[in-house]
Amino acid sequence: MKRVIADELRMILKDSGVLLLVVFAMLIYTIIYSVAYGKEVVREVAIAVVDEDHSSLSRTLVDGLRSGPDTFVAYEPTSVEEAKELFYRGKVFGIVVVPRGFERTLLMGEQADVAVILDGSHLLIYKEVLTQTTADVLVEGAVIEASRLIANSIGGGDIMGVVQPVSLDKHILYNTPQGYGSFVMPSIVVVIIQQTLVIGLAMLGVRRRQQRVSLQVNSCRDAIKSVVAKILVYIVIYGINLTIILGVVWTLFGFPYNGRTIDVAILMFVYLVSVTSLALSLSHLFKRREAPLMLLLWSSVPILLLAGVSYPKEAFPEWLYLLGRIFPSSSAVNAFVDIGTAGVSLYDVRKDIFTLAVLATIYLFVAVVTEAKCGKNNTLRS
Repeated sequence: MKRVIADELRMILKDSGVLLLVVFAMLIYTIIYSVAYGKEVVREVAIAVVDEDHSSLSRTLVDGLRSGPDTFVAYEPTSVEEAKELFYRGKVFGIVVVPRGFERTLLMGEQADVAVILDGSHLLIYKEVLTQTTADVLVEGAVIEASRLIANSIGGGDIMGVVQPVSLDKHILYNTPQGYGSFVMPSIVVVIIQQTLVIGLAMLGVRRRQQRVSLQVNSCRDAIKSVVAKILVYIVIYGINLTIILGVVWTLFGFPYNGRTIDVAILMFVYLVSVTSLALSLSHLFKRREAPLMLLLWSSVPILLLAGVSYPKEAFPEWLYLLGRIFPSSSAVNAFVDIGTAGVSLYDVRKDIFTLAVLATIYLFVAVVTEAKCGKNNTLRS
């Protein structure tokens, strides 16, 4: 087994492509994504405000939009057409139109409208502008209503109780910044582990066959030792990478990590066994070195989607959800997010752990069979 470990490490170090994928890619990708999502929440989105009323109340509303924090008024064009031109040129990401007669309508006790023009294709920007605009309009309406009640001596001393009869007391439990980075990074890390392992080991398998490197497998027992030794190599490599990511990278970028170390270690051990076994099984299917990159790299996004990251898995068709379970990343994403973000125990994610254990058993068996078969073929050729 020691010889297999030494040979595997030697093969990795001699192959620059595999070395980059297996040893460094996980850390590099995580840092790049962390930098990209480090701001967490979209702030100070540029908008244009068309104030057609030019009244004191409309200026108060514009001042609220200007103060942010989610938006800032970059332009105050004189017409909607001019604002649309700024929008189409990418100068602003939202348009707020305060119509003529806004103040007069409110002072008459009637409902006034404020138009908001947004681009629904930019969901995060759309959300921030709409949220900020809605909040400022509601505050403006509450102030006007309170002033009206005071002027008419209605409501006694509890004016706010009349204006806002129900108060909202909000507590964010896990993703306290409510940021996209804290939401998506755990899932990305899990998928990166799977994809880099599968592609890297497939490339290594092609190189091993091209150089006619003997697998030194003469029996089923030798195949088991070979597979177990290789799995241990990648568990150590990815374990070190994961320790750096959780202990250093996520700390620097402020991503939440609430799980117990022992729970994450056990989860990642089972996950790495299943993924490495899958990778070893698939590594014998490719004849050309470029094939794993061409065939497997495109699958990263579908696998991320099947894990229920960007689209709720509860909304998947049942057959598509079951299809996603054949990939270890789907169950690992669920468990890793629950443990690392929500701080649950292994017992709470026992279904995902069980699924990973079943996949690890199946893929480990396939890996041993393919290793024994390829080792036998190499012996016959030699």
